[in-house]
Amino acid sequence: MVITSEEMEILDINCEYYGLSRLQLMENAGKSVADEIAKRFGENIKTIGIFAGLGNNGGDGFVTARFLLNYDYDVEVILLGRSKLIKSDIARKNFEILEKCNCKILEIKDSSSLKPKDYDVIVDGILGTGIKGELREPISTAVDVINSSNAFKVAIDVPTGLDPDTGSFSKAVKANLTVTFHKPKPGLLRASEIVGELIVKDIGIPKFFEKLTGPGDVKKAYKRDPKGHKGSHGRILVIGGGPYTGAPVLASLAAYSAGADLVITLVPETISKVVASFSPNLIVKPLPGDSIKPESVEKFEEIIKRSHVVVMGMGTERNDESLAASEEILKICKKAVIDAGMMLSSIPEGVECIMTPHKTEFKTVFKMDPNEENVKKAARKSNAIVLLKSYEDLISDGVKLKINKTGNAGMTVGGTGDVLAGICGAFLCNSNAFKAACAAAFINGLAGDLCYKNKGYNYTATDLIDKIPEAINYSLTFPKTSRD
Repeated sequence: MVITSEEMEILDINCEYYGLSRLQLMENAGKSVADEIAKRFGENIKTIGIFAGLGNNGGDGFVTARFLLNYDYDVEVILLGRSKLIKSDIARKNFEILEKCNCKILEIKDSSSLKPKDYDVIVDGILGTGIKGELREPISTAVDVINSSNAFKVAIDVPTGLDPDTGSFSKAVKANLTVTFHKPKPGLLRASEIVGELIVKDIGIPKFFEKLTGPGDVKKAYKRDPKGHKGSHGRILVIGGGPYTGAPVLASLAAYSAGADLVITLVPETISKVVASFSPNLIVKPLPGDSIKPESVEKFEEIIKRSHVVVMGMGTERNDESLAASEEILKICKKAVIDAGMMLSSIPEGVECIMTPHKTEFKTVFKMDPNEENVKKAARKSNAIVLLKSYEDLISDGVKLKINKTGNAGMTVGGTGDVLAGICGAFLCNSNAFKAACAAAFINGLAGDLCYKNKGYNYTATDLIDKIPEAINYSLTFPKTSRD
């Protein structure tokens, strides 16, 4: 089993959310590297050079250095940059501890300061999974210096310069040994000539935490371009309504609160004026008649095509007409979120789709009891992401399954599922369906938890919508650090 660098980053942040601090994980990682070196070499070596970057891979290196000092090795840390520019609080904290240990530290302010030295062992803690593009100075020269040495080379997590997911590289540290953590990244298995011997160390992350949603999922699903324009963060078409006039309104307003730029709401003409009266933010267009019919779809084909995501089904009844309309819409759109009466048991190829059933709807649509294995099975068979709304939401792409634990008993109030559909739609505009569904479930529940803090269990779906921006901001800034 492998874990991608993005999945590991999500897990790392979510561990902090669930009480397992990244500082503790860094401590465990650094100690495991130091212990591996001491176990292999014992008293047969004396000098160790630790090349450290300014990020968390460097932080692992600082911890490694501290433990190696306790083994009475002659340790020198070569910091590639100014210490005041160390990027994260946890790496900075470990650097400050290291300074108090009388460890030799050499700050490299430019590449001309890098000179080969005769170390017995060199530890690479420069970039790890943090590579982006070509190596810059002084890192590029540091890699040359490391590779020119006769020392035994140990890479922390991933050799600097190696893409952790693809195994590609243009210049990289050529390690004799790579000590990675929790699970190997896929690129490590594809570049043995760079990785050398590969060892995977357990740093205390419970396997179950891989299943939990958290702020890390939101950080990867939510996108905002500082140079964006109207529409670049999402054009959404909401199609719903009939017996329930408020449902498409809630989905539309939730999509706005979750970051969408433009939302058009299509509802039957019999309720269109009522729907439009809810908010000046709504752009409402009427569908002929009192329900959503397949023959109406052609009239709005251009709007469907211009939309990044279609969110449909909220407030509809499940019948032949609504299902046929759903099928027609899916022939045109590329991304969809489907709820309530328009959910199908199978989604056509080429459409990225999230379906959001509650337990009764799941049984109706998929003819199975709602449990973890059946949610995975339903996702595989339907060619969609299935987000089962429950006391603990279950999200699956047919292979992976995640569990969302946010939310509370106040969310049994009507409309919270419509809000979830809107959040899914907003996130799906700029993310893939699985990431969008995981993030949306977390944000929907977290918004409910924020409502509970203010109102107890007695809040409404519109209260939930008001808390979406706060829930997203909390997630994007978690954990709070001064320079992350």
